[in-house]
Amino acid sequence: MTLDRYSYPFNQALPQTSEDVPNKNSLNNYLPIRTKGNNFDWNAVIGLVLRGLFRKKIENYSYDEFVQSCQEAFEEKLGEEAFWDVLREMYFDNKDIFSVSPELLLFRAQKGEYETGDARIASMFTNLLKNERIDVVEPNLNFIEREVLTTLRSRMKDDSSMQVYEKPYLPYLSKAFRDDLNFLVSRPKYLLSEIESFLAFYGFTYTAQLSLALTDWRSGEAPKSKPLYFIMDHERASNERRHIKDHGYKLFSESATRLFPMLTMLELLQPNYSEKNATKLPLWAIAKGIQQTGLDVKSKLENFARAFRSQRNLDTPLEESDSALVWLGNIMKLAMAQFAIGERANINKRYVIEVEKNLASHFIQGRGRSGRVLVLNQDYVILLTNIVVGPKEKLRFHELIAGFKLRGVFVDKQTEQELIKFYERIGNVERMSDSGDAVYVCKTI
Repeated sequence: MTLDRYSYPFNQALPQTSEDVPNKNSLNNYLPIRTKGNNFDWNAVIGLVLRGLFRKKIENYSYDEFVQSCQEAFEEKLGEEAFWDVLREMYFDNKDIFSVSPELLLFRAQKGEYETGDARIASMFTNLLKNERIDVVEPNLNFIEREVLTTLRSRMKDDSSMQVYEKPYLPYLSKAFRDDLNFLVSRPKYLLSEIESFLAFYGFTYTAQLSLALTDWRSGEAPKSKPLYFIMDHERASNERRHIKDHGYKLFSESATRLFPMLTMLELLQPNYSEKNATKLPLWAIAKGIQQTGLDVKSKLENFARAFRSQRNLDTPLEESDSALVWLGNIMKLAMAQFAIGERANINKRYVIEVEKNLASHFIQGRGRSGRVLVLNQDYVILLTNIVVGPKEKLRFHELIAGFKLRGVFVDKQTEQELIKFYERIGNVERMSDSGDAVYVCKTI
């Protein structure tokens, strides 16, 4: 959907009096974490993401019924009941069949197999997909596995229920996510082994980059990847490494405090916020729309700012101006101010804790006197390397680092050297000379 439809935003008027301003903050778009009730099951999330990716579903057909169908198919073709007992134990009793093809994981996206929290987390990834459909690549299967998959596909149905109603907040990351998922789907076995780690990585990098981008809206341009520094999990994190100290965990932790205040305010600023399936816009897109409007928008924003300040009993000074963008800035200042004191400050602290616990825990380590740092363990380094190299055979090291940055991972020179040493140990580096430009990194798959 183009922005042109929203050249004149707020066609349903913003609240203009303190009585009209909601007294509670709600967050339904752009980030699935709540202040409580964030428990989710990765198995269910993966099933829901694949359902949105393949646009296929399995309904009114239980796993037990599927096993029965497979038994009937094999007994008809093989004619030996004893052989089925072997197959059942090998593939079905412990659901080892789920490792055959990503399509089998659609059983985990059936009604009754997932909770509301699972669906919320999955929505973050389906929104990154931006309604893109990817057909599963035929895995390399033996006769038995092909028969099982044929039986499953006979009961699968098309599904268009998981629609996206958010304009991507981070278009560059959305594109990288789709490209990387396309690459993984082309290697079904690797997808099956890595999809949880893949989604965990993107869940964190999306959240971190979103928090960094929230204040970058005045230009009306889509955000670009912001520096956020990681080290490998075996490295020392001395205080002399300024990027690691100032632009790593500390920067993420500080920027995460903006997520709940600014995103809940963004809910109220949506041009068609009361319409259930209206496309939601990022703050930078709303700013772009404001730049294309007449003077009446300024008065709406000013009235809303004054009404919000009154309803929340804030004494925050407002900048007087004839500019609509200045009044949008006032509104976002009020969004932060309401969470600076009292119980709302505690609510925001709990929200940041929930974000770290549910989306960032794999990427944060405590390092004693050096404090907390952002880390990538070797498994994540290998996964990130493989998806950045993607369909190519190899990349120059500096091109690989550029691919890391595009996905929100920045490293200093010391970590670059540690990465090269790591690649040399696992044997996926070709060094043409001592120059970094002549170092090539290959996939491990």
